[in-house]
Amino acid sequence: MENLPEVNINMAQGNERPLKEYQLNRYQFQELRALYPGLNLYDQPLVGTEDVRQYAYCHRILYFRHVLRAPMLKTYKMEYGQKKHEELQKMKNSTSEEYSQKYYNVFLTDADLGLLGLIDYFEYDGNAAFPVEIKSGNVPPNGLNFSHKLQVVAQAILIEKNFDFAVTKARIYYIKDQQVVDYELAIDDKMDCIEVVRKIQKLLKSEAIPLPTEDKGKCVDCECRKYCFG
Repeated sequence: MENLPEVNINMAQGNERPLKEYQLNRYQFQELRALYPGLNLYDQPLVGTEDVRQYAYCHRILYFRHVLRAPMLKTYKMEYGQKKHEELQKMKNSTSEEYSQKYYNVFLTDADLGLLGLIDYFEYDGNAAFPVEIKSGNVPPNGLNFSHKLQVVAQAILIEKNFDFAVTKARIYYIKDQQVVDYELAIDDKMDCIEVVRKIQKLLKSEAIPLPTEDKGKCVDCECRKYCFG
């Protein structure tokens, strides 16, 4: 592997410079990981909030994406990203009668856990914070499904760790129904999420292909279908 460029941080004799000059933004970090795939700046594999959701959906997606680094097929589920961006822009332009601070497109990390993620949107009302997710479908009749819940719980963990805000709920905006639903987040939910992060890290370290999902209905429009079925 090529030698990485050295960064000389000289804090002596008054030559102090803002630490942020030496912090990588998410684009620089992604570029560094692409150039040096074997490089890890943390003690364990890094897990994204989207990885947590994908793991709950099917373990093999992470294997193909991060171990084999296989190119992902574009599916109709992935194409709603533009719609999500449009809805997020509407939220930015809207005003709220209630007092709250709104944060958009915040990239957060938890070095101890090895968790990272881009939080599209979260609010802080002076007492507590909550992430806001935009989903393309309808309001689920039986409550938030496990994979989506893990994703917002992972976001809640990052917000708590970085801002010291209490996060006890998540807000989901469903595009088709044009409806907002709040879901409570308990301590047990956060413990479950941390356990999933550890399992993902173990999977990535082992580089062993996991068993496919038992729900074959998920395979119909999966971006990894051609790798599983040839």
